Amino acid sequence: MSGEKPYFIEGTVTQVNVYERTIYVKVPNGNVYHIFPFTPGIEFNKLERGKVVILEVTTKLVNVLSAKLKE
Repeated sequence: MSGEKPYFIEGTVTQVNVYERTIYVKVPNGNVYHIFPFTPGIEFNKLERGKVVILEVTTKLVNVLSAKLKE
């Protein structure tokens, strides 16, 4: 992403919306990010409430560049 420096942040899955195929991840500062089936690096179907995820994001709050389960 031009002009945006990505960084990693850890968050917890708070909600799984099966019908809209959206997973909501809340991070410690209170922001909530969305993960979709096409988000790189994550097996969407393995995510469930309470799982910890590492997100690659930028200062643009709508963008999740990649995600992975914390092991």
